[in-house]
Amino acid sequence: MDKRIKILFVHHAAGWGGAPISMIKLINHLDKNKYSPEVLLLKNSIVAQKLSENNIPYKIADSVFYKRYYKFFTHIDVSYFKWYKLFRLVKLFMWLLSRYHYAHKELSKHHFDIVHLNSSALTDWLAPAHKKAKVVIHIREPFRKGKYDILHHFFRKQMQLYADKIVAISKDNAARVDLPEKTNIIYNFSEIPQKTTDTTSYRSKKVLYLGGSENIKGFFTMVEALDFLDNDVKVLFGGYYSTKLLTGIKAEKKIKDFLGFERKKRNAIRTIKTHPNAIYVGAIDQVSPYYEKTCCLVSPFAKSHFARPVIEAYLHKKPAIGTNIKGMSEIIIHKKTGLLVQNENAQELAQAINKLAAQPDLAQEYGCNAYTMAQERYSTKNTQLFENLYHTLIYDN
Repeated sequence: MDKRIKILFVHHAAGWGGAPISMIKLINHLDKNKYSPEVLLLKNSIVAQKLSENNIPYKIADSVFYKRYYKFFTHIDVSYFKWYKLFRLVKLFMWLLSRYHYAHKELSKHHFDIVHLNSSALTDWLAPAHKKAKVVIHIREPFRKGKYDILHHFFRKQMQLYADKIVAISKDNAARVDLPEKTNIIYNFSEIPQKTTDTTSYRSKKVLYLGGSENIKGFFTMVEALDFLDNDVKVLFGGYYSTKLLTGIKAEKKIKDFLGFERKKRNAIRTIKTHPNAIYVGAIDQVSPYYEKTCCLVSPFAKSHFARPVIEAYLHKKPAIGTNIKGMSEIIIHKKTGLLVQNENAQELAQAINKLAAQPDLAQEYGCNAYTMAQERYSTKNTQLFENLYHTLIYDN
């Protein structure tokens, strides 16, 4: 008889980014003699391909509702309401359909001891999962919080009632939910590279940006900063770059097109392909070689978010430059593991890049400090924290 703890991970989105990467890393490092993980994908996407490559068992939701119509409802710092987002209210209706019917139906097809919801966007799955097993919800995003924010209080109440444990990837994320009695802070982690960092890379005059063309990642500020860089400094632009508006439903995209959002993005992408201080790289499958040949990472987020590339850069002994948005000082320690600049200030961002590019000894000092911090906080030993949490849920309750 299999006595392993069966864990069903539920993943919501189709894109490839920090949430699925972190989930896969966690599953890969779990002790398979004690834990039997499986993933339920609500969308068929590149995530399925990556799970197959890692030999992780998964299933794709059978329901046409999830495959074709479902759009998860986020309530995070990057999704402040604007008039052209009025159409997103339809997602509340989808949330209700999922919460009261479709999630129950999908869960009935699986056998598990624990349901691990891979995002705060999956609050609609909390109550259905709670009826069948222990529930963990992973807060990977900065939850919106306002004194008179009705949705904040509603979704927080769902977690309070139906989550057995909440895992937050930072102190800031935990504070936003404000349920300390249920919350464990477990940072995202990555493997420590086996290759020794080539110290000559600190003199490369090249820096790495991995945000793609999304505004919340600071893309437009990064592009504006190019004009203020020293002539010999180069920015490698990695990530996904498309002139299409990737987020929002069809009607919202049409309004954004009318307002010129697509034109602005198209012009910015044209700039990074022609500017003398830019090197266009595009989507990267294996990012380690790029950390190895640049002097630092630039992560100029315009909205609060935990930047996974920062911890990867740290493990490659590279410092990071970020913005002083809420929560970032927990990840980038100013003048110790990198530099923090004013949000959306292209000239100050360029000055910080010029500084580290011109002072390789300083970049190396910050990089070594960052590596020490990452070993303590962002290494694979964090897997043990998850295993302790799972064990406690099953055997100590």
